[in-house]
Amino acid sequence: MPAPYAPKQAAPRIVGVDVARGLALLGMFSVHVFGAFDEAGSPTPAWMFAGGRSSATFAVTAGIGLAFTTGGRRPATGRPATVAVAARAGVIALIGLLLGYASRAADLDVDVILAFYALLFLTAIPLLGLGPRTLTALALSLAVGAPFAVHALRGALPPPAFDGDPTLQDVVTDPLGLVSDLLVHGDYPVLAWTAYLCAGLALGRLDLTSRSLAPRLLGGGLALVAGVWLVSSLVLFRFDGLRQLWRAEFPGASRAEALWDSPDGVTWWALLSRAPHATTPFDLLLTLGSAAAILGGALLLTRSALLTWALTPLAAAGSMPLTLYAAHVLLLATGALSGSPGLLYAVMTTGALLFALSWRHVGRGPLETVVAGAARRCREGVTPPRPPEPVADPVRLSKHTE
Repeated sequence: MPAPYAPKQAAPRIVGVDVARGLALLGMFSVHVFGAFDEAGSPTPAWMFAGGRSSATFAVTAGIGLAFTTGGRRPATGRPATVAVAARAGVIALIGLLLGYASRAADLDVDVILAFYALLFLTAIPLLGLGPRTLTALALSLAVGAPFAVHALRGALPPPAFDGDPTLQDVVTDPLGLVSDLLVHGDYPVLAWTAYLCAGLALGRLDLTSRSLAPRLLGGGLALVAGVWLVSSLVLFRFDGLRQLWRAEFPGASRAEALWDSPDGVTWWALLSRAPHATTPFDLLLTLGSAAAILGGALLLTRSALLTWALTPLAAAGSMPLTLYAAHVLLLATGALSGSPGLLYAVMTTGALLFALSWRHVGRGPLETVVAGAARRCREGVTPPRPPEPVADPVRLSKHTE
């Protein structure tokens, strides 16, 4: 049964989860630095290997972290857990909306993800008491069905009036547009991305230290990727799906763009795409499989003491993703080294790894400390005091022993 109170102490860190999160973080850096397409119109290696997969793995590990902070294998539900999760969502939303000012001022093509994460955390509150099997079934059902709902609702809900990442001002001036952006119009539509959060919650409710779980995650994730890739290839190339997608969504574009760029969703043919961030069943299932395989591989690698030591910088970065994500957005907003993407990526990743290694001796990352502190104070504020332990009556006790 779910525990009535949220846990007082944080669960011990699992290095493999931090390594997977660190890999996702560096993958997101690469996509934001190198972009999706080069000057010739071909997809960049960063887009081909990390596009969609890194942000999906980031979202899945966020769900794992949420599961850890709400009881792990024994889910903590009730008002204290609800208030703590809501507080986390509120602080993350505030950070994301503040970063929106920097993103807009620099006209970045980054699409800050934090406001979407905040809404994902709020949608997770009713799901905290569910078991791993139910959450897994829900994740797969959403991956298949939610893209159809997103496509339909994009025509029903008004698009946001603002251009670029949302800010605090948009909460007041365009609240309906902000909600529709977060739910369906944005690059990380919460209606579909809840699939990643459900998958992460399911994984966080399992024993991730189990010897048998890691190879199952690796093998199962790779099998899902291979199976979905095969089916999508048949649909796109054998049954003429790519030509229909090309004509309907990418008139005048190249074949590579039609295959690798996310469609605008003008027609229902858009749902055949498997491109990163296409928000289609193929895209969601492929990235879910990739996230599971990455996590399984990271858990396997960190069974070796030598490899765990070698991966320490990556794990350190993965333990403070919010801080490093915000820092990389601010660095991109400065425009520094924008003409040398290779050097910029080297500086960004090296700086992130060195900072994480140095700061880990202090504790949580700076922004992680703020979020955890807000959640703890809010949880403690609504947690009823535990009744005092009964004290034995010395008179009755002496009579009983005579």
